Amino acid sequence: MLKLTYWPKRGRAEQVRLILSLLGLEWEERNFDQDSPEHHAMQALGPAGGLMFASVPLLEDGDFGLVQGPVILGYLARRQGLVDPTDLQSSSRADAIAWGAEDLRMAYFLLFGMGAERKQRTFLTGRFRQRWLPAFEGLLALNSNDRFFVGDGFTQADVAVWDVLDSLVTWVPGSREAISEHPRVHAWFEAFASEPRIAAYLASSRRPQS
Repeated sequence: MLKLTYWPKRGRAEQVRLILSLLGLEWEERNFDQDSPEHHAMQALGPAGGLMFASVPLLEDGDFGLVQGPVILGYLARRQGLVDPTDLQSSSRADAIAWGAEDLRMAYFLLFGMGAERKQRTFLTGRFRQRWLPAFEGLLALNSNDRFFVGDGFTQADVAVWDVLDSLVTWVPGSREAISEHPRVHAWFEAFASEPRIAAYLASSRRPQS
């Protein structure tokens, strides 16, 4: 069985949980606190144990361990056929969009702490509306089927983008209203959340509350 290791929160592991749910895969999850003995034991594994850079999330598939959220998404997408690994352009496009979502995630992380209200307001009226949402709207328009970012089905691109937008909607007031101003993004965002396996996961007790 696949094993996922992370803190007991959504964070960078949530996109992994989402793609596992989308794919209908079973997984075992190990959570720990930063000061727990388990955390120190995991750090001691090092690259040979799959924990490159002593970072999580860590996905273990048998004796193969992999870190870095967008890479894990790409691995699972190829493993389960969400993308065709022989179609270099489409699979790479899905990767590129997933990594673009990671750039947005880094901007999101900076919106908290001292001056959070001001930073969030500036972000929503600036880069979110002027850069990120138009980019996502345009990428959906470029695909032959604007219900998805790449091809005719959900890929790692959809999972990564939805996860970071959901984080913004959940913790940055005004984000949902901004998304609603972009019809393709708004319709896609709602459709992804309504996909039966995703909806079941979102409603389950397995999803961390924070």
